[in-house]
Amino acid sequence: MVNSGRNRAVVLGAGMAGLFAARVLAGSFGEVVVVDRDVLTAGNAPRRRVPQGKHVHGLLARGQQVIEELFPGITQEFIEGGAAHGDVTGNVRWVLDGRPMRQPYSGLQVVSASRPLLEDRVRARVAALTNVRFLERHDVVEPTVADNGRRVTGVVLADDNGARHTLDSDLVVDATGRGSRTPVWLTEWGYAAVEEETARVGLGYTTRHYDIPDDAMGDDLSLHVVASPAAPRGAVCARVEKGRTVVTAYGVDGDHPPTDEEGFLAFLASLAAPDVHQAVLCGRPLDDLVPYRFPANLRRRYERLRSFPEGLLVVGDAVCSFNPTYAQGMTVAAVGATVLREHLARPDGPRAAEFFADLAREAVDVPWSIAVSNDQARLGLADPGSPDQRQASRITAAAALSDDVAVVYARVVSLLDPPEALGSPEFAALLDAADGVAGPVADTRKVLQVTTGGLTFDVETAGPADGDVAILLHGWPHCFASWTDVVPVLNRAGLRTIAPNQRGYSPKARPERVEDYRLPLLAQDVLGIMDELGVARAHVVGHDWGAIVAWYLAAQHPDRVRTLTAVAFPHLDAYQQAYRVDPEQQQASKYIDLLTAEGSTEYWLADDAARLRELLAGADNALAPEQQARYIDFHTRPGTFHASLNWYRAGTILDGRSALGKVPVPTTFIWSEEDESVSTMAAESTGAFVSGPYRLVTLKGVSHWQPQEVPGLVAEEILRVVAKETR
Repeated sequence: MVNSGRNRAVVLGAGMAGLFAARVLAGSFGEVVVVDRDVLTAGNAPRRRVPQGKHVHGLLARGQQVIEELFPGITQEFIEGGAAHGDVTGNVRWVLDGRPMRQPYSGLQVVSASRPLLEDRVRARVAALTNVRFLERHDVVEPTVADNGRRVTGVVLADDNGARHTLDSDLVVDATGRGSRTPVWLTEWGYAAVEEETARVGLGYTTRHYDIPDDAMGDDLSLHVVASPAAPRGAVCARVEKGRTVVTAYGVDGDHPPTDEEGFLAFLASLAAPDVHQAVLCGRPLDDLVPYRFPANLRRRYERLRSFPEGLLVVGDAVCSFNPTYAQGMTVAAVGATVLREHLARPDGPRAAEFFADLAREAVDVPWSIAVSNDQARLGLADPGSPDQRQASRITAAAALSDDVAVVYARVVSLLDPPEALGSPEFAALLDAADGVAGPVADTRKVLQVTTGGLTFDVETAGPADGDVAILLHGWPHCFASWTDVVPVLNRAGLRTIAPNQRGYSPKARPERVEDYRLPLLAQDVLGIMDELGVARAHVVGHDWGAIVAWYLAAQHPDRVRTLTAVAFPHLDAYQQAYRVDPEQQQASKYIDLLTAEGSTEYWLADDAARLRELLAGADNALAPEQQARYIDFHTRPGTFHASLNWYRAGTILDGRSALGKVPVPTTFIWSEEDESVSTMAAESTGAFVSGPYRLVTLKGVSHWQPQEVPGLVAEEILRVVAKETR
């Protein structure tokens, strides 16, 4: 119904946001004019002024539903135009943190098509409205204003010959995208500058279309290897119209996919899962590789302005421009159109302040939060030990095991349900159930006596007998029990764990001479245990002193090490290099004097081990009382503590003679900024001593004893590097 005083509305920009706005404006204005610089010809070719039109475009389930409501029957038109369609979980292969998400039927429809097809069908439906007309090949010079800038009355346009004319209007809607000039016009008219928020991402993506056989993707219409903090590269391989498949690979922080054939394929091969790379290898290229760059998310906070001219509104990317890998843009634009429609229905509307407030709350806030928080994690700016990041890791792991978790997760990322759904008691119960999907593992734990090199070691094993092996090496002053809370997670993921009490900690593996605790001998113990248990190669994990042994094994015996996860202690060469030049590391290493001084055993065990109890109870250690009691009981057994100090007395850490060399295997190093024994220089220089794939995980608010304090996070990082290596 057209209200009086609403004779004409002008929409600046004929992209998706402009078309959605025109659709709802047509119900309230006598005439709607859509202005664009491009030639808006029918067909599926990308528009000249829409460079991103050649790349993959996702339409989230909520966006599909809203567009169908705005244009009844249009989903079928997309399909008749060649769009692939199916179920958002059942027919989309999501790979999260290197693990494929479960693919149950969700009942949510997904449509996969090129941007030109989607835009062409929507534009045709808008053009069919009798009171809408398009003004092509016209540029916007500036709006016209009255009442000292308090009211916009129209817009000055220029055709492609430069001829200008004014188009009067009752409402101008700016849908010109990220490059909108409204902020400039407002300041020229005397308004306050619009607050702009930017969130850097440094995104680059490269796209090519392929002819990929149907059997290469099976029933899946799209493959999504989703970038994650552990693997910040991603790719989408999606069926579109005309029998084509569009492949877009992306990376952040300047790590962009190459535009040459060899480099592009190598980039796909480096992803956390091989799905997209394998599909591409089955196909035939149809066009050239095309790059695109997206520097940062951008949000303009119009809702915070105290005043705004009448007769002007802003929508779509002109308000908020998101990282396109989350496929939120079209959905947010469509939801924004419904907000506009609601405000047009008000007798005195739309009022700018009320409209922008509702637009922020109903359309922008949630996807902005999702995009920015995910980008921060991918860039390594979020603390992986924070509750939010640990919960995110738990959800993606559970989505690989539980149909119900997968559906709830998909509904949230599709913007159908709020993020609060992932924090509900009902969802928490689903996560708890997913934790037990693989069944109980307690019955598989047993302690073996393994003899090698004349010494007999207590070795705890657990998990499936046919699983890939993870060797877990404890630190000081602990024992294999330090992995108690890590082991079940690894076992549920299918890993067989082997955790020895190392030399000096096992009663029958306790030489008296200090020189028998040199690093090569400690490493040889591990290799001997592997040999006795029939393990040719293993994923090696070490904490504290165990990490030093693990670094040695990975550097000197890479043929026996599949992956390395070092916790708390950096590469020994990096540590010793820092010790020579870094005052922070020199200060942090002074504790070694207390452990190697004459009479150190008696010093720590005097008065019922009072000093050892104080050490374990210290705030910087953050061990639970039952964990402290476990280690006190272990180390006050005759001979145990004295033998454990021989690791320090042997001089490995500070002697400078134990150069390891570079580590060629996939490696993750987990370090905490609150760890008082390792300096920032030592931690951050470790990457220089790894020639294989490397990831540094920097924790905040976590002590030196990560396996006990954040076992879930440690287990998750182990599984990430394992998953990448096994693929």
